[in-house]
Amino acid sequence: MHRVYLQQEVASTQAGDPRDPQTTVGPMVSQKQWERVQRYIRIGIDSGARLIAGGEGRPDGIDAGWFVRPTVFSDVANDMAIAREEIFGPVLSIITYRDMEDAIAIANDTNYGLQAYVFSADAKRAREVASRIEAGRVLVNTLAHEPAAPFGGFKQSGIGREYGTFGLEAFLEPKAVLTVS
Repeated sequence: MHRVYLQQEVASTQAGDPRDPQTTVGPMVSQKQWERVQRYIRIGIDSGARLIAGGEGRPDGIDAGWFVRPTVFSDVANDMAIAREEIFGPVLSIITYRDMEDAIAIANDTNYGLQAYVFSADAKRAREVASRIEAGRVLVNTLAHEPAAPFGGFKQSGIGREYGTFGLEAFLEPKAVLTVS
């Protein structure tokens, strides 16, 4: 049932002019980025991930521009390039886990940590998982953006924060003065 739901969701995406309110997926910024995303889709297929939706090429009905077919892979191992590297395109990799500890280990087994998402019917458990994920921002049961909350990454996703008190501290330079009495 989940596979059918994902296929329907991906099929309902509307690629096109970003100025059109009906558009849900715009083009890549350049031919170079389009080729990069296409290469990752090919790598996913060649490495044994199962293509659930999307794939190589442009979306049906679009024969020009740097549009990518929104793509979903399952049977993805955490050591595959499509799981480990930043693709910067509409490509989703589904990685299964055994239990909460395994899920947290998979989430933290990355060189990056800008933002993460936790969804659960058990809000207390979701907050516990969120507190253990190594990311600058973790959204729990929401996709809402809060501009007043500090924003910034961990690991190779950057150092420092924007917004809030933490963001202001980035512009301060503490100074220590040591004297001998």
